[in-house]
Amino acid sequence: MTKTVAVDTNVLLDYRLKRNPGFNKIRPLLEDCLDGRIRIFIPSIVFPELEWVLRSFYKQPKELIVKFLESLVALEGVSTENKSAIQNALSIFSQSNLTFTDSIILTQIENFKPDEFLTFDENLKKIYQK
Repeated sequence: MTKTVAVDTNVLLDYRLKRNPGFNKIRPLLEDCLDGRIRIFIPSIVFPELEWVLRSFYKQPKELIVKFLESLVALEGVSTENKSAIQNALSIFSQSNLTFTDSIILTQIENFKPDEFLTFDENLKKIYQK
């Protein structure tokens, strides 16, 4: 059975920003994941946390953030609670003016298929009604 290592937001920030000492620990872990020696579990809440920190604190552009998050979730050895929902939310986020958290909300609502969706967010309402 393959070992699984769960990682949090700060570990992935260290990797993205090449901050030490964390970068030196996560890089070999990701290499082991790519080689199939281990699996990495990223809780789904980590993705919006990463987006928020990279955007608000590190002022990284949306395109680079999306590319980074897409590359993480696309790795074969990486798992999260619902990979396809995160991928769909990233797609919506990259193609709209919604925030990433609103993109996640929209994805979850579309998957649940409620009879009605009540929101006061006009952007979210417009995209949901399409």
